[in-house]
Amino acid sequence: MDTPLSVKRFLEQVKAHTEPRFAHVCIVGEVSNSRSSGRHWYFTLKEDGAAISCAVWMSQQKQLKHIPSDGERVIVNGSLNVYVQGGSFTLAVTQCKPAGMGDLQQRLRELEAVLRSEGVFDKPRRELPLYPKKIAIIAAIGGAALRDVLEITNKRAPGIDIMVFPAAAQGDGCIKENMMALQEAQDEYWACDIILMVRGGGSIEDLWGYNNADLVRAVSECRIPIITGVGHEIDLTLVDLASDRRAATPSHAAELATPDRRSILSQIMRRTEQLDRLIDWHLHGIETTLNLLTDQGLARLDPLEQHFEYLEDLTSRLERAAPSRRLDSAASHLTLLHQRLQYAGTNIAGDRGHIVIDGHRGRLYGAMGRMLGRRSQCLYIATAKLKGLHPESPLDRGFALVRDCKNRHIKSSSEISPSDKLNLRWKDGDKWAMVIDK
Repeated sequence: MDTPLSVKRFLEQVKAHTEPRFAHVCIVGEVSNSRSSGRHWYFTLKEDGAAISCAVWMSQQKQLKHIPSDGERVIVNGSLNVYVQGGSFTLAVTQCKPAGMGDLQQRLRELEAVLRSEGVFDKPRRELPLYPKKIAIIAAIGGAALRDVLEITNKRAPGIDIMVFPAAAQGDGCIKENMMALQEAQDEYWACDIILMVRGGGSIEDLWGYNNADLVRAVSECRIPIITGVGHEIDLTLVDLASDRRAATPSHAAELATPDRRSILSQIMRRTEQLDRLIDWHLHGIETTLNLLTDQGLARLDPLEQHFEYLEDLTSRLERAAPSRRLDSAASHLTLLHQRLQYAGTNIAGDRGHIVIDGHRGRLYGAMGRMLGRRSQCLYIATAKLKGLHPESPLDRGFALVRDCKNRHIKSSSEISPSDKLNLRWKDGDKWAMVIDK
């Protein structure tokens, strides 16, 4: 019986006998699952049900004339390395050149051409709802894609209802389960406003189910706006071309589908400040108009005999101007805007938004009350001044208004002569008198 070898010893012997024999090899195959670790490049070279791991070390990257990418067929030169600690084989690539399009990429292009000829990708892209109430998510249960979408959605808009429709992200059941989930999400019973079909990154083989013609047609015919976030930004599947919006990642899909609560709160605060400034400007305008009307009235009341009728006209104009009516209109408009802000805050902002809005509303009501009080006081003082300047106001204090027979006002004793008839107006009526002697 042979003496058993340890695993490490066996792999060391394989390494010693294998690496020299395959120190210089040339292999052709299709690139899949290409990735980078930050320093080195890795990819899989596959052909006819077989695959081998390949690596381009950092020291060889500058000499490489062609960078391999998923789906393309390449010819590589390199040496076989046996990694003893991991028990794996790696082809260290030193040269790479294209050998034509890979099988899967060729099939993808042909399928895309067929669907494009059918007009599957020509439907108009619908606008996404700004404030959806319920979002449907089609994703694999327990996958990173679903976890990322739930996290982003809860952070941006925690008040939105979410319904998850499970579907395999790859494998035999991928196509069937995604189509069933898509059909169920469109049922009017669930009242979903938007659909997210998401999956994490992977190789072209892993994402191949999302290139199925029937699934692509179902996405194109979906009656609800749909966002697809399949794979990473560099990955592109045919469902992305048929959806209403293609997201670079599942997280990006969640951002496209949900409003940002912080942005909405910022908009509400900014519009509240604009409303404060508008009300203040409007009240200052009313104050200026009132001051101008008052000043003009005072300046033209001095020659009483010429502007008696004009004073009454000014009084009538002042009453018609009715600053209180404008203030009432501004208050009504303010109430309406507050109701709209409250409605928006109730539906979108959440508990924290209610606190902020209530605080702003309290300060705004207080400032409005103080401003209206000051304006009412100014209006009361101006009205009292205007009333005191009326030519008949002294009659209330016992004075009399003297006019001659031609109804001219007498301001001096030199304007009358003996035997002139004078009309004396008191508060309670007129009397005629005759001048006897100066």
